[in-house]
Amino acid sequence: MMKNNFWKVWGIPSIIGLLSATGLVSALTGDGFFDLLSWLSLGAPVVMTGWYLLKAKKKPVAGRSR
Repeated sequence: MMKNNFWKVWGIPSIIGLLSATGLVSALTGDGFFDLLSWLSLGAPVVMTGWYLLKAKKKPVAGRSR
């Protein structure tokens, strides 16, 4: 039960951290393919954040009335 709850809470943040670390290391250590890898891996958290923000704006919050 504890293991399942851990991945529900920390799964996505762990993936974002891994992508960011991969992007930063590849940007600092290589050229060519590593530049592409760094752009993709550093851009993915930005795209995911924007997607979740747009998704959250469309979803009404329970208990609020305007």
